[in-house]
This record gives sequence, structure tokens and C-alpha cells, in this order.
Amino acid sequence: MRWIFVLSALLAATPLNAQAGMAVESAVFIERAGQRGVWVEPAASFSHGDTVVTVMTWQAPARDRHTIVSAVPVGLELESVSRDGLDFSIDGGHRWQTLADARDLPRGVTHLRWHAGGDGRLSYRAVVR
Repeated sequence: MRWIFVLSALLAATPLNAQAGMAVESAVFIERAGQRGVWVEPAASFSHGDTVVTVMTWQAPARDRHTIVSAVPVGLELESVSRDGLDFSIDGGHRWQTLADARDLPRGVTHLRWHAGGDGRLSYRAVVR
């Protein structure tokens, strides 16, 4: 049952603030591993222990600077993000810290925040708890 909540939260997840003139989309995948290596496939359901990959893309005028804030769905524990230097919160977005190493996230991240000018992409890997 819990994976249903996580899946619906991920599929419905949109950043907390996508400003005017900006379009943000997200896609959710399951990471699989086997004899042919590691690959991702579109998510249909989750199970405890699955690795989830979320990819967010945005389009915005290059001359503008936007701030994107995205909540991490309850039930996911972040493992890594695709870029250094973004901000993270472990208290629901009340206080923020800058992430020096995208592979070294603290436990309990609840929100991510980054600045966007122009088109871009950010992804993160998380484990279903």
C-alpha cells in the first residue's frame, strides 16, 4: 500500500514554485540491474527497497533567473542528485544548506531548491523505504 502513496506523490509531483514563463515537467523511473548492466524503465509500481530515479526538466527564458523548490515525497530516502551546489532542507523547507557533493546527501532530505536560467535538467536517485 505504501508504494501506491509514493508512486502517486511522485507522478503528481510538481515543484512547489514554478514561476510565470516557466514550464517544469517530471518523469519517474525504476532502476534495474541485471546481467546486461544497469538501466531504468518507466515506473508502474514500487516496492520496498526499489531505487527510484526522478528526472525534472524545465524551460524558461534564458534572461530570467528562477528558483525551483521541489518536495521529496514521503517514503523516499535520497541517495544522490545530478549536480553539486543546490540547496537542501531536512526540516520541511524552513532552513536551507548548500550541497557541496551531490553524492553525499544527509539522511532525511525533505526539499531540494536550485536556481534555473534557461532550459535545464536535474535528476535524483532515491530508495523506497
